[in-house]
Amino acid sequence: MSKSFFLWASGIFIFLAGSGLWAWNRFGPSNNRHYPESTRDFPVATTIDSSSTACDLVVRRYRQIGSEMQFELAANVGGLAPYHVELTQSGKVQRFADVPHRYGTWLTLPQVDLNAGEANIKVISLGQPGCETTASFKFDEAIKNEIPDISQWIRHGSKDNWLDVRPVLKDGKLFLKDFANYQDGRTKVIMIDGIGVNGLENGIEVRPGYLYSITARWIDAPYNDWWNELKNRTLRQQNIWISGKVSEQTKSSLTRINIPDWFAPPRGLNVTFDTKFPEFEPVKNKIVAQFRVNDFVPAENYYKRGIGYLFNTEKEYPPSKLHYTATPNYFADQDDKWFSQLSKQEVESRAGVPGFGVYAFDFEFWNQKYSPEVKQRLFWFANVIKKNHPQMYLMDYWGGGAYTNPHINTVGGAKPADFYKDYQEPKSNNTNFDVMPSGESLRTVFNTVPIDVYSKSMFPMDEKGNSPNNFVLLSATHSQRINKQIPYQKNNKFIFYGWNKYQPLYKDPINPWNYQLTNPKGELIMNQLELMPASQALSLSLFSLVLFDGYYLWQDSAPVGNDPNAYKLGKDSWGWGYEWHAADGKTPESEVGKNMTSGAPMFWDFPTEYYMLGNWMAKQVEDVITGGIVKDLAFKSNGGWKQPKKEQALLAIENKEPFITSVVNGKQIAVLAVDCFQSPNANKVVQVRLPDGTETSIELYGNWPSLYRGTLK
Repeated sequence: MSKSFFLWASGIFIFLAGSGLWAWNRFGPSNNRHYPESTRDFPVATTIDSSSTACDLVVRRYRQIGSEMQFELAANVGGLAPYHVELTQSGKVQRFADVPHRYGTWLTLPQVDLNAGEANIKVISLGQPGCETTASFKFDEAIKNEIPDISQWIRHGSKDNWLDVRPVLKDGKLFLKDFANYQDGRTKVIMIDGIGVNGLENGIEVRPGYLYSITARWIDAPYNDWWNELKNRTLRQQNIWISGKVSEQTKSSLTRINIPDWFAPPRGLNVTFDTKFPEFEPVKNKIVAQFRVNDFVPAENYYKRGIGYLFNTEKEYPPSKLHYTATPNYFADQDDKWFSQLSKQEVESRAGVPGFGVYAFDFEFWNQKYSPEVKQRLFWFANVIKKNHPQMYLMDYWGGGAYTNPHINTVGGAKPADFYKDYQEPKSNNTNFDVMPSGESLRTVFNTVPIDVYSKSMFPMDEKGNSPNNFVLLSATHSQRINKQIPYQKNNKFIFYGWNKYQPLYKDPINPWNYQLTNPKGELIMNQLELMPASQALSLSLFSLVLFDGYYLWQDSAPVGNDPNAYKLGKDSWGWGYEWHAADGKTPESEVGKNMTSGAPMFWDFPTEYYMLGNWMAKQVEDVITGGIVKDLAFKSNGGWKQPKKEQALLAIENKEPFITSVVNGKQIAVLAVDCFQSPNANKVVQVRLPDGTETSIELYGNWPSLYRGTLK
């Protein structure tokens, strides 16, 4: 073997070994690695006395959040909580009894009454007598009142050291700030309403009257590798609403249909739209299908608040007032192979459904592109239902309409430019609607076309912080515009079919949700799915009702009660499970939900509140959108006018620009606009040209939709 060959072979070996090592470190498993929190940026407390060597209890660091103080404790044993705490300053003593504490949080004292300067804290363990410590810290009186009173804001979601977002008032301005600022060396990405932001630890200026969804993610790899379940990933979400009037900062010849002053999401977890919203009839000729959410509120309340159809379980109402989605259990969870072998008689014998107002197929165990055998049998099945109930709104959610949503986006999805041609020759992209050899087709049995508007993943993320979820609304709008132009669907209804959560697709880490129980007193932590941003919920609701024929909002749980302690714990709990931290440090989990009579809400369902808000807002322009004609509007950008084109929704995606449209009915006009891509706290004033040539301005805040109405010349 020559020396040159040896060197060449050695080089190849070193290169391959190095490449393999790089690939292993980049993509290989790391979910068992530990990444300790870096707390060096927080001030250090000075230990004055630690009398117990048995527990080595000390106060390490502290942070001040308005008038709240948090202290990092350390000890060499567990079971020390709860604590008795004393704060001393200038001879004045404040006492806090039975203060709970758990791993993953700092000892928290709300509403301390201190002056500027040094103070002492004495921490006495009630779990282990004789274990105590005393330390000194400094209090900053200048920031004592920077957090608005808790009556002015609401927050639900996680509650630990990872994420702690609160509103801050400073110099007459309102900010959101993450006081946790959790850093552990991994890649960290924070999003507000699904758009990446920087500097939340320093404060980001926002407006009152809106609800902001903050998600924080950590991964020991580049963020766009979030798909890799082998990496060490962490997720937190907090949702925060700040009270205040939603004001407009620009003059317009149009009248803004704003979020009304009476609107506020509930302070607790139970929805309140079913009692607090004003009563109104459903928008004419629109489909609004929802679920009763509270078991203590009668269905009548929902029908009196703009909802046309409730779920099948409301047995006191005729089927024509109800909706139903047939899931795989309709066919005993059988797959499409089983279905494809049924005879026509066997299929038709299974089609004896009641005359629901709205009926959807969701046979998700089947391939979404039906085989010829499945297609033929589904036709037989749907045809019987149609003949028996000609007034029913019948749709296939799983298989889709003639034109299914291609999920267009500029972050790895379908390219918008590839679909411009669809406006020149609108046609089906769904083979389920091809004519069968028998001459029959699913085109003739469905009279309602649903488009999937479920939330998408928030990665990959581009340089502007946008992710696939930012494109959901406009991709759906494009899809339904094409559906409406397909001749055999011209008399159909076109709706959005949505859900209020994001369904994880990549074995995502847990999203811990915090529940403060009062009986027994303690902290319950359970896994919850990410909730969609409120701005997205309002947009989907408004666009579905103003431009199309409404929405079907899926709910994955039965109506619940209003007992905040009615949670059932057990080894067979859904998903990740739970953690129970008794305030007294000893009450067993068997006491939780011991006397429950009905379930408690599992999450803060603000998305449904905002869907309902969109329903109410659409009602304010009902006279315009009933029988009106949709016209996209020209708008000014970079000093020039952009004229609307047929493919305007695609252009908005391609160029990441506002989408501005309208409905004209005689001399009346309703203008609907949104910018799905700008920063969540950005405010954009856009000059638009109305169909009569009038030029005026509209305002777009964050990713929130704007609705206006006016009179043309």
